[in-house]
Amino acid sequence: MLVLVVPVVVIVSLYFSIRLNPVISQFRIKTDIVDIGTLETSTEVDGVVIRDESVYSLTDTAHINWNVSNGEKVARQQKLADILVSESDQSLMMEKEMINMRIEMLESDEDMSTFSEEAVAQLENRMDHIISDLAQNIQQNQYELVYKNRYIIDELAQQLITIEASKELPEMSLEELRNRQEQIESKMDSLSNKIRADVSGIFSAGTDGLENIIPLTEEELNESETKTLWEILNSSSQPEIKNHGFRIIHDHHWTYIAQIPADYIKYYEPNMRTWVRDIHQNRLVRGKVLNTQKMDNNAIVSLEFNVPLEGWHQKRLLSTELVPRQFEGLLVPVSSLAVRNGKTGVFRVDLNGYAVFMPVEELGRDDEIVVLKEGPIEIMSDAENDSDSQMVETIRRYDQIIINPENVQEGQRVR
Repeated sequence: MLVLVVPVVVIVSLYFSIRLNPVISQFRIKTDIVDIGTLETSTEVDGVVIRDESVYSLTDTAHINWNVSNGEKVARQQKLADILVSESDQSLMMEKEMINMRIEMLESDEDMSTFSEEAVAQLENRMDHIISDLAQNIQQNQYELVYKNRYIIDELAQQLITIEASKELPEMSLEELRNRQEQIESKMDSLSNKIRADVSGIFSAGTDGLENIIPLTEEELNESETKTLWEILNSSSQPEIKNHGFRIIHDHHWTYIAQIPADYIKYYEPNMRTWVRDIHQNRLVRGKVLNTQKMDNNAIVSLEFNVPLEGWHQKRLLSTELVPRQFEGLLVPVSSLAVRNGKTGVFRVDLNGYAVFMPVEELGRDDEIVVLKEGPIEIMSDAENDSDSQMVETIRRYDQIIINPENVQEGQRVR
């Protein structure tokens, strides 16, 4: 019996091992679906903004009524503001606003008393919100916003005073109001000084004393400029914006200087095109590398832009995300790459479940993901002594590939 049973058991065991081996192998094979995406190398930085701008100083005693706001484009000789140097100027300005308000009410046939109540309620509600924001700004050391919100509160308070005072304005016809409006404007022209733009550009209120630290025409920073920039880059707060002046930024041509890790220098050679992500608007802006300087274990890179970013005209330190490398294509794990006959490729699972080796063209990679070109690619011919290239098919989106090719052979059934 033993003579008969042992050979039978051996034969049956061999049979099942041969039949089950492909099934067992399939359990060891891992697959994934190919998709299209973007792979990028990025780092968040605070950089110094250098603008081509003209700086104008103002007297601290004058009351200025601005006609433009931050970021607004202005033309040459456009009136920017009225300088009110006396109490008569301010009273005339208030009377003019009251008359303008009364004219608008008469032209729209609205009830002045109803308008006053609604306007006062809206202004008071807005002031409550801004006062709440002020407390939060102070807690978070956002002093630039504190200054901005304080200015808005002053304006709202002035509007409330104007609305309340308008109730005491004598009743006049529309024609009488317009005549009085012309008289006030004529008198103000003779009493008040005006601020006009010497050049066309973009208006920005306040100065920080660093506006002209670096001429934009320089390709290299001198020692003093580099030292000042290094101190700014390593500080954690914005330079203080003072309201004793204003600026006219000539155009959108500006420079962004940031501190980067030393191993990023290879991505920022002069005249290279590069990307910066505007964190606040979540958009990419393309610029050009001017130069890079090594500093201790880091480096300073100077980038040139011709398009605006959020806050670029007002802030000195601007938070952005540098994106030195960006690749778009088929995203596959690095582990899925295999080398067969001197060619790099991946194993695609065909419709019948067999592993088919497909050569690929790599666009870029990081430690885990590689970006491949989709569609036909160019490879060297397989023929001996033939240096010509040929176009061959490669993987495409939604293909199923094997991500552990070390367990697979060409033509092996995997499912």
